[in-house]
Amino acid sequence: MSGDHLARLASHAQRLLQFQRSLEAALPAALAAHTRVANFRLGKLFIHATNGAVAAKVRQLGPRIASELSNKGVKVTQIEVRVQAGIPYPPTKKHERPALPGIRQKQGLTALARNLPAASPLKAALDRLLRSIKE
Repeated sequence: MSGDHLARLASHAQRLLQFQRSLEAALPAALAAHTRVANFRLGKLFIHATNGAVAAKVRQLGPRIASELSNKGVKVTQIEVRVQAGIPYPPTKKHERPALPGIRQKQGLTALARNLPAASPLKAALDRLLRSIKE
C-alpha cells in the first residue's frame, strides 16, 4: 500500500469515529450501545445494529440522526440500517453483593434496635437484618 492510500484510509477511519460519536449522541443510550457506524459513502450512512428491534428503532430515528449530523456540517442524504449479529454487546458490569456489616457495625445496629420501641417498623427491619448477618 502506498503512503497516499494509507493516509486516505486513516482519514476515512477518523471520519467514521466522528460519525460514531454523533450517532451515540443522537440515540438514547440503550440503543447506542447496540449500534455501530459501518461506513459512509456518497452521503449514505451505513449503520449496523445487533438485532431487528434495534434496527427498526434506529430507522425510525433516522431523521433525528441526519439532523444531528447536519448540525455538525455533514450532509447525510440516506441512512441504511442492517442487522449485524456479530456486534458484541458492551461488557456488562457484574453485580457485586454489597459487603455485610462488620462486628462494630453489627454492634451499633444492635444497640440502635434495642433503643427503638417494640412496635417500630425500623426495629423489625433491623432485627431481620441482624439475624441475616453471619459472624
